[in-house]
Amino acid sequence: MRTLLSLFLLCCAWLVPVHTTAQEPERADSLELEIRTLKAQLDSLQRVLERLIREGQDTAQVSDELAALRAAAQEAAADAAVSADTTTPQESRTRNLSLLNPEISVTGDVVGYYTMPAEGRNRAGAVPREFEFSFQAPLDPYTRTKIFAAYHEDVPIAGLPEVGHGPEGEGEEGEEGHNEEHGHGGFEIEEAYVYWVGLPGAFGLKAGKFRQEIGLYNRWHTHALWEVDRPLPLTVFLGEDGLIQTGASLTFPSVTLGPSTQTFTVEGTSASNQTLFGEAADLSVLGRFQSFWDLSSAAYLQFGATGVYGENRDAGLKSRLAGIDVAFRWAPPNRSLYQTFHLKGEWYYGKKDIGGQTEVGKGGYLQLNYRASRRLIFGARGDYMYDFDDLPDTYQVVPSITWWQSEWLYLRVQYNYVKPKPEGGNHTVLLQVVWAIGPHKHENY
Repeated sequence: MRTLLSLFLLCCAWLVPVHTTAQEPERADSLELEIRTLKAQLDSLQRVLERLIREGQDTAQVSDELAALRAAAQEAAADAAVSADTTTPQESRTRNLSLLNPEISVTGDVVGYYTMPAEGRNRAGAVPREFEFSFQAPLDPYTRTKIFAAYHEDVPIAGLPEVGHGPEGEGEEGEEGHNEEHGHGGFEIEEAYVYWVGLPGAFGLKAGKFRQEIGLYNRWHTHALWEVDRPLPLTVFLGEDGLIQTGASLTFPSVTLGPSTQTFTVEGTSASNQTLFGEAADLSVLGRFQSFWDLSSAAYLQFGATGVYGENRDAGLKSRLAGIDVAFRWAPPNRSLYQTFHLKGEWYYGKKDIGGQTEVGKGGYLQLNYRASRRLIFGARGDYMYDFDDLPDTYQVVPSITWWQSEWLYLRVQYNYVKPKPEGGNHTVLLQVVWAIGPHKHENY
């Protein structure tokens, strides 16, 4: 009898905790208390049984109580087995710490070139045009943030006019005849801003350093462009990287009128773009109106108009820039990955008042792109720029072929023909490879 009681106690003490390891803390504590109570009762009955045997008395009543106690212990063990949730995997809560990390991406952009200028000798080489590091994350239910840090170098294209560095005067054309505003390379914070989502009235608000809402391509990062370089009027008016300044942007709720949707954006920033405002400038203001038209299930048309004004009081400079743009896109439903057609164009008018003198410039471009298959895209662009601060009238023709190996990597071959009047033509062949790792792919707008 003693041996049986000991084995029974060992089985109860071993079985019940195994079935309760996956229980909630409250349930486990209750079962543990019940087991301790049963064990105490078993010990008491065992002592009573031993005493009765020594005295030669009847043990039937104690045996019945022991059987009842054994049944109660088995029922408790069965309850523990039934209530145990063995289907839910138990995971360490330390994994939730990774949710606090931002989405991190890296984009590489390398360009090889062969230039054949009208004057001077031919050159060949390659540059790490841009390596961009992207960090994106939600801050709370109401705000998000994006930070882009990039290392970049300029791509030499023969015959392009030199972009000025502000009101102190324009630099002379470089040896290769290309824009050298940012030197031979550098690392900088390209964008770093916070934006609010779900604001009352469907307003859009962001603050920080960001690419401003001017034209069709200023918001696009360099690695996401349809061609290797930005259109000539954009680089002449805004610099090699476009209009990137620090301040705040407010987008008003969209207004729908028939088949069209209208949006309006106003931005106030520090006038830090050297090409447009020079150094140590003051405040600049930008306003943009955009009208989007759904023509059919396969096509849309978009019109836009933008105005920018800023001052540099130290240099006696007032800068104004106005632009209009139009974009048409055709993509048959369920076939947009294999066949699309884009036609885009912009026209700019710029004016600078410097110490009583006025400089005026005009220019624009027309661009088309056709996706012939999921991998192959053909493109062509024509640029024209004239009458700006003693720069020669210049036009440029840019055909290109892009091969998308996957959504994470593409290769491009491009030819630039640049002809500043009255000089002869300049030729440049470019080979580009762009790749991305992480969730931030080749983002465009």
